[in-house]
Amino acid sequence: MFLLPVGIIAAILLVITVLLCIADKLLVSYGECRIRVKKEEEEKEFVVQGGCTLLTALNDNGMNIPAACAGRGSCGYCKVNVSSGGGQILPTEEIFISKEERRHGARLACQVKVKDDIELYVPDLITTVKGMVRNGTLDTKLKWRFLRTDQPGRIPEMAKVGKPDRATRAEIARILEKHEGTAGAIMPILQDVSESFKYLPKPVLRSIAHDLDMPLSNIFRIATFYNAFSLKPRGKYVITICTGTACHVKGAGDILAAFENALGIKEGETTEDMHFTLAAVRCIGCCGLAPVLTINEDVHGLMTKKKVPELIERYREA
Repeated sequence: MFLLPVGIIAAILLVITVLLCIADKLLVSYGECRIRVKKEEEEKEFVVQGGCTLLTALNDNGMNIPAACAGRGSCGYCKVNVSSGGGQILPTEEIFISKEERRHGARLACQVKVKDDIELYVPDLITTVKGMVRNGTLDTKLKWRFLRTDQPGRIPEMAKVGKPDRATRAEIARILEKHEGTAGAIMPILQDVSESFKYLPKPVLRSIAHDLDMPLSNIFRIATFYNAFSLKPRGKYVITICTGTACHVKGAGDILAAFENALGIKEGETTEDMHFTLAAVRCIGCCGLAPVLTINEDVHGLMTKKKVPELIERYREA
């Protein structure tokens, strides 16, 4: 008897889904959209009927954009930099786009639906692939592998990644053994790696991906999503300044600037002596202590600019 209501609900949801798809095809009209493209020295502008993907619009108008996955959003080669239009980044794109690329408007042309006017820049394929290698989003299980026998020196330059030494391999084995048999253990594994190495070294992540038979892109998606993880070496003390609403109103920006001036670094950077790393987050969850910051596990609330030099000196001598 219980299965009957479930079946009815499933049927209703299916009908609604089909109706929405039909409505999207027949009732929704985006009209004409203007696309302005820059590709190396070439500039082009054309008008298309909205509703198609950006990849289709570009290829139909003579802009050859690579897509080894045939537009399934699994290769990342059709990456373009959108300066205006295109809407929000989709979950199917996030796996291929790093935080740095996101700041420059990187998108997957096969996933962007043309709904309004769009301005964009198309990087050359070599630049795109180098960026994918640098960001660790190049997954050879999903993508084509390019070899250039006429210029063998270029491939090692693009794919060069150091291998873990014996001590590092032993630590990786210890961490994996600790979580062996645990379903969905990638988060605690990365937490242990971060605790052991103070950041997430790319060779270690590649080794873990190989040992777990997991796409490297999945691991990098997690590693770049959470602020607790870093792909760059961090200092002995990580100063994390809250820039949420309550802290912002009470001068978090001035406190961040005071730390930048005192340490000689910018937010996201580490001092040369590897003693301090300066970071900012949206909220620490201590709004009653605003403005607030943490240094490793220590919480410092009701901060002022005058307290900054004293706080730095205290941890420098620790």
